[in-house]
Amino acid sequence: MKWQNKGHEYDELGNKFKEIKKIVFIGDDFNQTHYYIDKSIKDFLNFLDVKIEFVKLPKIFLKHRDLMKFAVSFINLKEKKAIIVPHYHYSEMTLVYKLCEYLKSKYPEKLIFSTNEFFEKYLSILSVYSKDKTYVRDTCIIVTTVCTLNCKYCLNFTPFLQNPAPISLEKLKEEADVYFKSVDKVGFFQISGGEPLSYKQLGKYIEWLAQTYSSKIGQILLATNGTLIPDEKLTKILKKYNVILLLDNYTKAVPRTQITRDKLIKHLENNHIDFRNYEKEQEFFKFFPAAEDYSKWSDEELAERAEKCWGLQPWHNLRKGKVFYCCFSSLAVTAGIIQDNPANYYDLNSAVDKKELAEFLLGFSELGYDTFCKLCNGISAANTLERDIAGVQAKKKYLWHEGMTLAEYEEITRD
Repeated sequence: MKWQNKGHEYDELGNKFKEIKKIVFIGDDFNQTHYYIDKSIKDFLNFLDVKIEFVKLPKIFLKHRDLMKFAVSFINLKEKKAIIVPHYHYSEMTLVYKLCEYLKSKYPEKLIFSTNEFFEKYLSILSVYSKDKTYVRDTCIIVTTVCTLNCKYCLNFTPFLQNPAPISLEKLKEEADVYFKSVDKVGFFQISGGEPLSYKQLGKYIEWLAQTYSSKIGQILLATNGTLIPDEKLTKILKKYNVILLLDNYTKAVPRTQITRDKLIKHLENNHIDFRNYEKEQEFFKFFPAAEDYSKWSDEELAERAEKCWGLQPWHNLRKGKVFYCCFSSLAVTAGIIQDNPANYYDLNSAVDKKELAEFLLGFSELGYDTFCKLCNGISAANTLERDIAGVQAKKKYLWHEGMTLAEYEEITRD
């Protein structure tokens, strides 16, 4: 979305949020905030200093509309200055949306959001307008570009990285220090790579991060391709600081990884370390190189494509004190595919306007799209995309050149 009124895009809603006296969560499980945040809602929202009310509504009442109407009639929702959030376990999101739809029809004048809407968007607006605090849903930091695989359609462009290397522990600490000077709370702080389990300083970094910024981080996540198993020392650190591992699955494309992946799962289970097993996700979009010349598209067309693209939203990236809305854009700079462009990031090294930062991380920018959009097919069902088995291996490193197309890349990787 292109900025029309920078720093004031959410003024109308923000002014309503200024009057909020409490947040009411309706559901039956308030001990886990989000799919990626293994912390109670009460503990997670302690930075807001706002009254929080929990209303127990067992999901059995949501099975039939009449039962739901009957149960809701006993809930006191007369408080005008309140936000209402239906909240159930992440495996029950259909119930969340069902209750949310009913409450909105019954109380159209109230501020009612599903749990995902609230924690992924509206909490950012509420925080900055009502408390002058910056809440960011997520941020990803790359600790190394070294990887154990060379995936053809790697999100980090591994086949184009000529000199992959680890980032020094000192630089990673500096990145976090700059970031948390401007951010009061991040929902999930993801450590990625390359393959982060190959990073020798990983344990030290997680321990420092957790001890220094525990009050500002909802959850530390660690993305892994499942080819390495943490040693005993790192295992204790992962458990101590409740790190959730995001376990990709490339076994269909790279069968040799199956044994290690199975051992890793057993290792995590035996040590009571939480993880998200992307077991069924064995296909991936051919998001890059571009299938057509998007550079010929108008700014309006590019902005429309960008807004449809969930790939711009899931993981913001932190690099050199700059937060990129699209993590792929930041990684493309590292791989030498595009040049750094101020339109693609918000620089935390200079003076930060909290409302502008919140708007940027919710999708607003000077262009309304990222310059990498001109080289990217997108990563959403809203875009026309070819798919391939996740983890198909490129046979070597390749040199990027301007104008490379998907068809050309497919051809050269056949060699």
